[in-house]
Amino acid sequence: MDVLSLVAGFLLGVVATYLISAFLLKPGLQKSSDAATGAIITSDTQNLFDQLWQAHEHLLNEMKQDLDNPDFKFHREFYVLKKNWWDWNRWGFHRKGPCLAYFIDDHNDLLPLLDALTSHGLISQIGEADKKSAKFQLSEKLIELLHGKKPTKHAA
Repeated sequence: MDVLSLVAGFLLGVVATYLISAFLLKPGLQKSSDAATGAIITSDTQNLFDQLWQAHEHLLNEMKQDLDNPDFKFHREFYVLKKNWWDWNRWGFHRKGPCLAYFIDDHNDLLPLLDALTSHGLISQIGEADKKSAKFQLSEKLIELLHGKKPTKHAA
């Protein structure tokens, strides 16, 4: 095999690849980065989230503020706990570094919101639930929806 045949074959392969990618693959068939992460937000999901925001604004706003905090920017897991100082220390959360935790005692609407978010696939339970704690994971869709909301300040 001579060098001229090798170069001609290489150039022919480059041209064929370019033509196939430019003319045969339609732009709608190419995956976007949102499709790759599964964070495509449909209008139905947006409407559902808006309804949940109205019903549970205080709690969802707290979640948004937590995710806007640089310490929790990449956190996707959170705990749901009963507030009891002894149990908090016994579980050792303070030793594992910063974590997101929401307390049933602080939010009367926490369990109904978690049920709604779980049933619509916006969060998933990843830890065993018992009487004192449960572990959940946020979906990328929920994170995008929370980041899209304007923060509201509540008087303490």
